[in-house]
This record gives sequence, C-alpha cells and structure tokens, in this order.
Amino acid sequence: MTIIDLGLGGAEEPASVAEAKAWARIDRNDEDELIAALIRAARETIEAMAGLVLVQRAFRLALDPVPADGWVEIARRPLGAITGVTAYASGGVPVMFDAGEAIVERALGVEAIRVSPGVRAAAVNGVEVEFEAGFAAGAVPENLRTALLVIAAASYEMRAAVDPGQQPAVMPELARSLIAPYRRVRI
Repeated sequence: MTIIDLGLGGAEEPASVAEAKAWARIDRNDEDELIAALIRAARETIEAMAGLVLVQRAFRLALDPVPADGWVEIARRPLGAITGVTAYASGGVPVMFDAGEAIVERALGVEAIRVSPGVRAAAVNGVEVEFEAGFAAGAVPENLRTALLVIAAASYEMRAAVDPGQQPAVMPELARSLIAPYRRVRI
C-alpha cells in the first residue's frame, strides 16, 4: 500500500503568516517567506504526529495486491470523498470505475476505504483509489492551530541555530500536550 499526497491545490494553511507573526510578536516583514515555510513545517509535523490532515487535499492510494475483502485502513484522517477508482487488468490495462465503487467506512475510530467486488475482480495488477482527506477551511481544531503557532514561533527563535530545511528543531512541551489528544494510540 502506498499513499501519494497530490498536493494542496491552492488551499491555505491553517494559520496565516499574519497570525504567526502576531503570536510570536514579530513586527518586521522581511522574513515572511521564512515564516510561511515554518508554518508549513509545523503543519507537516503535526500531521505526522497525529495522523491527521490539517489542510483538505487529494491523495492517491495504490494497492497491489488488493486485499481479498477490499478493506484498507487509511492513516490520513479525516477521510472525505472518493473521487476516482482505477483497477489495472492483466497487461496493466487501466479500467476506470465510478467513484461509488469504493466507499469510506468509519467504525470504532478507524477510517477505511472498501473497494467493491467488481473492482477487486478487475484489479489483477492492483488498484488506485483517489480520495480527499483533511479538515475543511476553518475547521481545524483550535488546539491544533495553537500547537502549529507554538511550533512555528519556537522554530523562528531557532532560525539562526538550525537550517530552515531542518525545522522544527524544537518541539515545545505545550505543543506536544496540545497534539496528544489527537494522536492515535495502538495497543
């Protein structure tokens, strides 16, 4: 199983540069690009820690082989709509299916995609399911937005000590505690 992030598609980050600057009490404008990069790095860190998608965007799930029951747990939450299904027949010939041939299932805190028996039968060489995941604009929980601002501010303070490409270099305890309730714990 491989999940490919197809990008933001013009969606905005959960916090703006102006919000991050206000949070960190930054008055200057000459480092706005750096602050935008730190916001992006903070979002990506939170997404990795919590298994959430903070900015709604498109993904492609590639399966080869397809599970016999067609059920695949997805580590990108919250799941949105299925937008496309392509099975690959013998010889790698793509067979397009209606998006309704795969459904989003939610049970006991697990989010999954289940592909129909018709797709499974046609998918001799695998299947690709395109789907959307993430919070809609303005719907990111406030605790996660605050964690993002805390991480971005700490990263800004470390900007001289650590290369921007290696940020966030410090994870403040406040950010960890704000993210903790959203982390998925496996037993």
